[in-house]
Amino acid sequence: MIKVVLWISSLFIAIIKKLSGANITTSGEGLPDAPVLFLANHFTRFETFVVPYLLFSKHKRISRSLADDTVFVGWLGEYMRLAGSISNKNEARDCIITEDFLSGKADWIIYPEGHMVKNKEISFDDGEFCIHTTMREGPVHTGAAVLALKSEMMRERMKGVSDEAEIKRFCRRHKLDKIKLSHDVSLSIVPLSITYYPIRTGENRLLLLIDKWFNLRGTRLFEELEIEINLLMDANMHLHFGKPISARKYIHAYQNAHKGSLEDSSFTGALIDKQRKELINDAMKKVYGNMQINFDHIFILSLVTMPTLKVCPTYLRTLIYKNVRELRNIKGLNLHPELSKELFKLILDKEYAPFKSALKIAQVQKILFKDSEGEYLFDKKLLQKRYDFNKIRVKNTLQVILNEIKWQKELVETAEKNSLFSESELKMDNFHYLQQRDLKYYEDEYLRYHDSMPKEDAVGKPIVLYHDKNSTGIVFSHGYMSAPAEAKKLAEYLYAKGINVYIPRLRGHGTDPEALKEVSSEEWEVDFERAFTAMRQVCDKVFIGGFSTGGLLALYHGAQYEVDGVMVINSALKLNNLKVSYVVPTLNAFNEMIAYLHAKGINEWIENDSENPKVNYDKHPLSSVAEMEKVMTKVEKTLDKVTAPILILQGDNDPVVNPKSAKLIYDNVQSDFKKMILLPRQKHSILQGNEAEEVYQSIYRFIVDVLKRT
Repeated sequence: MIKVVLWISSLFIAIIKKLSGANITTSGEGLPDAPVLFLANHFTRFETFVVPYLLFSKHKRISRSLADDTVFVGWLGEYMRLAGSISNKNEARDCIITEDFLSGKADWIIYPEGHMVKNKEISFDDGEFCIHTTMREGPVHTGAAVLALKSEMMRERMKGVSDEAEIKRFCRRHKLDKIKLSHDVSLSIVPLSITYYPIRTGENRLLLLIDKWFNLRGTRLFEELEIEINLLMDANMHLHFGKPISARKYIHAYQNAHKGSLEDSSFTGALIDKQRKELINDAMKKVYGNMQINFDHIFILSLVTMPTLKVCPTYLRTLIYKNVRELRNIKGLNLHPELSKELFKLILDKEYAPFKSALKIAQVQKILFKDSEGEYLFDKKLLQKRYDFNKIRVKNTLQVILNEIKWQKELVETAEKNSLFSESELKMDNFHYLQQRDLKYYEDEYLRYHDSMPKEDAVGKPIVLYHDKNSTGIVFSHGYMSAPAEAKKLAEYLYAKGINVYIPRLRGHGTDPEALKEVSSEEWEVDFERAFTAMRQVCDKVFIGGFSTGGLLALYHGAQYEVDGVMVINSALKLNNLKVSYVVPTLNAFNEMIAYLHAKGINEWIENDSENPKVNYDKHPLSSVAEMEKVMTKVEKTLDKVTAPILILQGDNDPVVNPKSAKLIYDNVQSDFKKMILLPRQKHSILQGNEAEEVYQSIYRFIVDVLKRT
């Protein structure tokens, strides 16, 4: 019957998910074949429904749970009973749970906190997990641990029994298969961490509809629904399954230390009394230690550790970035995917949604407010204010979020250490960090194809020319099949004029042509964005540009972010703007067909008569042309979003790029200030040679002209 009800529930919840947009994700360890006791944190009512649904729909496991006796009324109570839940006041509950632990007929989900911990106020006092709510102040319940230990001791004792009649009676009493008893099966405790992100307040249409029907406004249920409906509709519910813990190990550990028999009731009583606390504390530490750390956690942690009550958003962004990149070094943290990647958008995008959302809720709940001069001020006392337990999720959401992580000593100490730095110190530290990341990618890739480290003047090494007296900077990317050395003379020219320069290396370049086989266009975008973020940290004005494919990357980033100017040199907007256009896509399609037939493709490499053989590859893999085409496609779709001042330089007789491409770019960007210069050139690589200085001068004049306009 339970399986039927769970199947119906799965169908119902799947429909609710579809209609509401609910997003449920999982991570962590695989689940063991043995019986499982899931020990979980408890924050919302619908966890009681969602967790069994997910275990059944995704893992085909039947699970039961304890629920508060007050919910076992009417249709809801009947549903709960049919789904296998039992009241926490059911006199037979311990026997029912023990039998399931022994037989493996069903898993159990138990919330040791005993009720929803809405304030998330938890602590580990002397190694003991405690909650601090109006309903319970102190250690969590250990009943689940007691039942786990008792069931395992029963199983262990029966392994030493030779009397078949006694074994049969035991198996019959506990509905246990004799074969299972003889196998080396042990109950596993799986810490289950449930995290919601983002947690936001605010009335929604469904809530207002429910209120209209039932007139709930002002009641405790209305407050609960305000949070929980928003979580259901707009948040991600993440379940992390921790590494299974064997209940048996706690028995063996005590036996080894105290040398007693499981037949001795006084010994087993002492074992349970000691090990129930060990087990529950170990499990709950993992439950809360595996909570998924998200942007909101680091936002509020950074805010409370700031040394001043005046909050500058750019400083807060910089501090958050520093904190996020350092917490990646803390072992064992379960990071939200957003934090696992480089948070370039936090620095580059003033409209970065997670930051704006966190800032907004801080303002709505009056934790942040603006003074008469428009500066943000932080009301730390209001953040620490004690609210009614049933209202805290609505009234002080960021306090709840902070409570979830503030017990993690290493995390808090990292934030406190970083808060001691000034904004300029943090920015410089981030700048150096990003440079080192760029250099590390280069050196690691180089060593995959060579026996020694690259030389100091190697063509593939990223170029950074910086002085703190310069307030203007430029990020300029080399082209496809080339390397940073392609733009070295341009970099030196501009730096001599008082402009900081960063020439990043696009992965796959400057090491070995084979490296291009392993690289995606998205990685090139990240490489450009990393350099752009670095320069944004240390310069007031930042221009971006590039040669050939590098120019396309500049256009793509100019369409996404606020920049002071864009420079594009000999960049093809489409493959048919390349004068080698027809054969490349044709061969690529042919090779894909051959690969599908499990045969070796032909012409996997395209030979290249390089104009600059010391820097450029003399061949490139056909597969990487498709990645270049992806960049072209993205730029074509976003070109009309470029509004910054732009300079387009194009050789009028470029043997690689059709000059019509420059006109296409010029006509489609929406810049108020734009220049297109056709230079009399017979070569594609116009950044070197006797005539290169004219290109450098054009770029410098453009930067000066733009700065004069601002």
